[in-house]
Amino acid sequence: MISKIALEGIRILDFSHVYQGPVGTQILADYGADVIKVERPGSGDWSRAWGPFIKDVSLPFANLNRNKRSVTVDMKQDDGKEIIRKLVKSSDVLVHNFRQGVMEKLGFGYDDLKEINPSLIYAASSGWGDTGPYAERKRAGHDMMARAEGGWFTFYDEENPPIPGGISVDYPAGLNLMIGILTALVHRLRTGEGQCLSTDLLSVAFHAHAWDAASRLNAEKIDRPAAVGGTEAAINKAFQTADGFIEISPVFSSNALRDISTAVGLGDLSQRSEFSSEDLQVENKGLLNTLLAQEFLKKTTETWMVELESQGVLCARINSFEDAARDPQIACNNMVVTMEDPEVGELKLLGTPVRLKGTPPQLKDFPPRLGQHNRDVALEIGYSQDEIDRLAEKGIFG
Repeated sequence: MISKIALEGIRILDFSHVYQGPVGTQILADYGADVIKVERPGSGDWSRAWGPFIKDVSLPFANLNRNKRSVTVDMKQDDGKEIIRKLVKSSDVLVHNFRQGVMEKLGFGYDDLKEINPSLIYAASSGWGDTGPYAERKRAGHDMMARAEGGWFTFYDEENPPIPGGISVDYPAGLNLMIGILTALVHRLRTGEGQCLSTDLLSVAFHAHAWDAASRLNAEKIDRPAAVGGTEAAINKAFQTADGFIEISPVFSSNALRDISTAVGLGDLSQRSEFSSEDLQVENKGLLNTLLAQEFLKKTTETWMVELESQGVLCARINSFEDAARDPQIACNNMVVTMEDPEVGELKLLGTPVRLKGTPPQLKDFPPRLGQHNRDVALEIGYSQDEIDRLAEKGIFG
């Protein structure tokens, strides 16, 4: 029986919606934080309406909002604003990913709310940042826009337009927001001080170039080339096999081409004059990859995996999402979990990628229906049943 919950007693007032904020607050909720999701009356989080659906449950919403409580509040009316202020008094963290100026216009900017709760941690994630030309324009932000302007579209040739690369920036942006929240909580634990923190899609997208950013920012000052990388650049990342595809990683070797070509039965191609240096391998990469591709077609992915791994060549199956979901290592990592709901039945969701051994994550509550916890939360912050009924009649609280 689990007795310890890492974030028990931490209340998070969560205004975030769609993807960027909810992915971070769900992990916090999995570890026991009381995440109160504040939504628009009648419609709620945008992702509730996007589907696909099982019954009335949007699956993208479900995958990012378990273990949370949902309240609906009309924040444009005075009674709704008072509900928010009362929630702020009893909360440790407030999270939102609205466009620049939205919360301030409602009277819920950090400077407003720290007067109510000086120890509040106020976490905001936006598209572009807190200041600067895009923030001043109150420019809307979106994952694909951040990838475009953060340098994550790939220019393959002059005849075709560039295409987006990488995963959705919303995902690492949400994780960075979570890191900021946890860091601020540790600081508050030591000092009692609350604070405002922020991240944004553009900054996260740009920071994701961390491996090669310093080289590219200082290209004119480089006086010695990289010690590795030529063979990696020369050899294709993927090859077709007899029944699928395989990824090859020509790294962590003093002569990766020798290792790979010998393992696939071609002998040591690095001894051939066309491939005797990394520069020549890059120059003659068309021929090199043709030779390798012909060999990989002769056997199945599984056969190649066994043979290559036994000879120290790094490789991996190229899986579809469905293949990955059936992978035994994914199962061992508990990355596909199930939850039960009387209406939906069994629902498969993603597990928690961070595993604390002493205080493991919990699957406690099914993703909430819109406004499901209005009355419970209202009672907790001091409203009577009659007052709740009155607020509901006015459309304030659900």
